[in-house]
Amino acid sequence: LAQQAGKWATDDVVPTTYKQYKVASFSGGCFWGTELHYQRIPGVIATCIGYTQGAVKRPNYDQVCSGSTGHTEGVQLLYDPTIVSYERLLTKLFNTLDPTLLSSWKR
Repeated sequence: LAQQAGKWATDDVVPTTYKQYKVASFSGGCFWGTELHYQRIPGVIATCIGYTQGAVKRPNYDQVCSGSTGHTEGVQLLYDPTIVSYERLLTKLFNTLDPTLLSSWKR
């Protein structure tokens, strides 16, 4: 997924499907923690992390952490909708972060 997600990013494409799977993108909190939660859900086929929404093209970690780029940490995943629903994925997101705060991770 990482190679394909990189191609989507450089082509400014936001897909909804890939092969027989659905594609979902979420942001907020720490992408490492969010990614791990999704990797543990049956029906999630693959995950890929990166930065989203900011004004700087291809920022590095230090730039994003400085808060000056406007980026949030995100995770993109492939999932099989016959095994896991989009609603289940959203529930996991809202159970792991506070959507009212920027980069708020529930521990």
